[in-house]
Amino acid sequence: MVEMFRTSSKIVFAICVLTLAGRSPAAYAYTPESPEVKALVARGMAFIEQNHGKHALDKELGGYAVCAMAAFSYTGDENHPLVKAAIDEIRKGVQQGFPNNSHANYSLGLALILLGTVDAARYPGEVQALLDEIYKRQLPNGTWTYPNERIGDTSQSQYACLGMWMAHRQGIQVRIPAVANVTNWFLRTQAPDGGFGYRPEDPGSFTRITPERMTPSMGVAGAGSLYVLGELLGFIDDPKTMRARSLLPPAIQPVIEKQEAVSNAVEQGRWQLAVKDADAWCARNAGVQNPFHQYYYMYTVERYWAFRELAVARPEAEPAWYNQGVAYLQKNITKDGSWTSDNGPTIGTAFAVLYLLRSSKKTVERIQLEQGRLTGGRGLKADMSTAKTNAKGQVVTSDGTKEVADILEMLDDPKAPQAEYVSDVPEKLVLSSDPEEREKQISRLRRMIINGSFQGRLTAAKTLGTVRDLGSAPALIFALSDPDGRVVRAARDSLRFMSRKPAGFGFDIPNTDGTPPEKAAREKAQADWTNWLLSVRPDAELIE
Repeated sequence: MVEMFRTSSKIVFAICVLTLAGRSPAAYAYTPESPEVKALVARGMAFIEQNHGKHALDKELGGYAVCAMAAFSYTGDENHPLVKAAIDEIRKGVQQGFPNNSHANYSLGLALILLGTVDAARYPGEVQALLDEIYKRQLPNGTWTYPNERIGDTSQSQYACLGMWMAHRQGIQVRIPAVANVTNWFLRTQAPDGGFGYRPEDPGSFTRITPERMTPSMGVAGAGSLYVLGELLGFIDDPKTMRARSLLPPAIQPVIEKQEAVSNAVEQGRWQLAVKDADAWCARNAGVQNPFHQYYYMYTVERYWAFRELAVARPEAEPAWYNQGVAYLQKNITKDGSWTSDNGPTIGTAFAVLYLLRSSKKTVERIQLEQGRLTGGRGLKADMSTAKTNAKGQVVTSDGTKEVADILEMLDDPKAPQAEYVSDVPEKLVLSSDPEEREKQISRLRRMIINGSFQGRLTAAKTLGTVRDLGSAPALIFALSDPDGRVVRAARDSLRFMSRKPAGFGFDIPNTDGTPPEKAAREKAQADWTNWLLSVRPDAELIE
């Protein structure tokens, strides 16, 4: 893994940009679905499946996790032997304690990413144990590093941040002081040009100094971490606003709209400027090649672009960085289907496969959009030319908004057999982009959360939180009194997301048990959320 093996070199490395003479840009039109890419992935996965365990690092938790991530991203099979082996290793760590070796922080972060990629809701105990271990290993200055050392490590810290983000995105509360502490460390150690060093000196202030050993991988790792931490702190605005800010000239200080921050320990304006500088650094420097741990670096690049696209809503189907990377991997694959790596061929090949599959993008999109999944074609009246079957055999369409009207009709139909809806209805709906139609859908969901069927109330509670419209807050506060604990949990999580308060107010609720919390706890939560709502919108009309 990148930077795991320290070196005394203190050279600031120039970026090697891949150039292929004599070929036009059109020749690079690759996607994960391209035949050339599929062939590379198939060869790489065959190598991983046949050779995992032959290298020492394969047998560490991180080695298990990264190979399992590649296997699941490729097959979608939770029962794949590599996935099952990795989860067994995680459970072994929960029972026996996680080893504190030089790769421990990578292992913890990768394990959390794996569980979130598969289905974190099925492993709440394991996720919490991994988080607790991450918190325990955080240094007072906010960072993570090698055992018995006190110098902050950008490489290891990024994985702790990714692990916390993945847990948060699955509805599991993370410790905001831990998030704020590491955010300020990244802000203090960013270079004047926007890049990041491997093990930078912490100046103790926000006056930037140039760190030693700046590499492409660390610059991209720092930039991606800023996006991850910004979302955890509630700093990620709607994509249009984020995109507009990214276009501001460097001399203009970003204008930050006043909003209730998750933590006042981090200055939002300073974070926004750091993101802008980091993006500019990546645009200048983040090429295909890296002096160390090449394929780890490529996976870091893929992750950075996934988080950036999430924030600014500017996806590219065939981006130049991906096309160049595919060409590089085509050129450097060995005869046995692997890619040579400092961390062993199996792990290096797993990172290459994750890059080729754009694994982070797939995971981020699934978590962010919760695209509608209808089994057996039920209710799919959209343009079926865009429909396809996902890795679990479920039918999906590329435009979730086309399904919303049909789904709402299903949920509102008192004669429909409710038992079927749990599998047939998506957890969250992708609402219309047309303002008038969207408002009608939101109004219908607000009514549904009050007097709809169980599945209607549950879907409404999950969907309304994604809109971040305070007009829906009274309905969500009302839903905290729902007789089913699953609806109560969904309403609580939506209020947390809407308010940009991940810690929120209220209570812990089991993942699957429909039993609601005690009445006193729910009433207190309703009172706390009501006070919050009235503090930001005094004219809000509450639901009795």
